[in-house]
Amino acid sequence: MLITSLTNPRVKHVVALRDKRQRDEDGLMLVEGFDPLSLALDCGVRPQTVFICPDLFKPAHSPNAHDNLQWRVRDAGSEVIETTRPVFEKMAYRDGPDGWLAVVKRPDFSIARLNQFPIPHPQPLYLVAEAVEKPGNLGAMLRTCDAAGVHAFLFCDPKADLTNPNVVRASQGALFSVPVAQCTSAEAIRWLRERGVTIVATTPNPVRGRLPTSYMEFDFTRPTAIAVGEEKYGLSKLWLDQADAAVRIPMFGRINSLNVATSAALVIYEAVRQRGKM
Repeated sequence: MLITSLTNPRVKHVVALRDKRQRDEDGLMLVEGFDPLSLALDCGVRPQTVFICPDLFKPAHSPNAHDNLQWRVRDAGSEVIETTRPVFEKMAYRDGPDGWLAVVKRPDFSIARLNQFPIPHPQPLYLVAEAVEKPGNLGAMLRTCDAAGVHAFLFCDPKADLTNPNVVRASQGALFSVPVAQCTSAEAIRWLRERGVTIVATTPNPVRGRLPTSYMEFDFTRPTAIAVGEEKYGLSKLWLDQADAAVRIPMFGRINSLNVATSAALVIYEAVRQRGKM
């Protein structure tokens, strides 16, 4: 099947899925790009429909790689639809699309789902993000979680949507490879407490009258949840009050904090270093 019309109903539906309300109503989301789609398939995602545009395939991937991916999506039972370049560029969310766009079922992000994943480490490591509002930051943190082997990502009191195409893009598909829960802060704290996990708040400010410890001096070898907060205001009073410890990243310039995704990556990799994975 080849779609050539910009007004085709299938094209209009894909464009509509950029909107959160449409995604919520349909229980669907978009996965754009060769690499994110490949990782999603690796993680067991079965796309409903995959749109391709061979004219946009990137030379970084060999022709065999594109053929193999087409075989994989067909083998997963997906409908594969070819489009012209103008049609695909209308559907694409990002600039410079690479000719791959899938419609997939929205994952289950309930915190109860985390119980389905075995923890292959006696001292698990979690990342908690409270009220983060920029999809790019969410995606970057998920990518870090995948790279560092973080056991789960808890997204609390969300201001952004995990199914936003920019989250998938920035995560390079790690939204599907990392166990993810979306919940309230109270639910996350209860879940962590039930498992004996130490909650570590990241903040540049004093907590309970004391300056936080440098993140390089804290012991992350125990079961740990690293908590980061909203881009502008940081962690809420609830998390600061509930935290077992607080750490800071030393700053030597005129600003008092780093981008939330950068901060999370630094602290996570310090935990990885201490655990002997580097």
